[in-house]
Amino acid sequence: MTGRGRWIADFNESFRNFRINDVEFDAFVHGNTRMKGFLLSRLFSFLLNPNYSIGCFFFSTDSVKNFDKKHLIKLITVVKSCMKEKEDEMKWAWLFLFGTENIEMLRKYVEGVDDQTVGIVLLDVNSKNIMHSNSYLGKQAKRYIKI
Repeated sequence: MTGRGRWIADFNESFRNFRINDVEFDAFVHGNTRMKGFLLSRLFSFLLNPNYSIGCFFFSTDSVKNFDKKHLIKLITVVKSCMKEKEDEMKWAWLFLFGTENIEMLRKYVEGVDDQTVGIVLLDVNSKNIMHSNSYLGKQAKRYIKI
């Protein structure tokens, strides 16, 4: 994952139809902030970059008949529980929501989330607009995503 010429994360695992309890995400990618590369890149990364575990969860809101605030809260809760369960405990996690229907209603839900532990990003597939939660991770994700 790169953005504006800066390396954000090196993802090394990806899963489709990733299930946690009774929620099935369309995709899940997992990695860390340590760069891989040649000797100098690895040395630079080892000395200067923290080794944070990172996860990105992808969910299509169109797959749920009436996606509402309850569904969003449930997704956030599931992501937070997965962050704690991982053996190296994820430091950063993003929840990417994709949709084509009820985007204005979803935008209000996403922008109203006050949780600072998960970055939430809503992507309108039709207009290619990107909306985000008010958390630091949500704001940063918008800087690095290009559709």
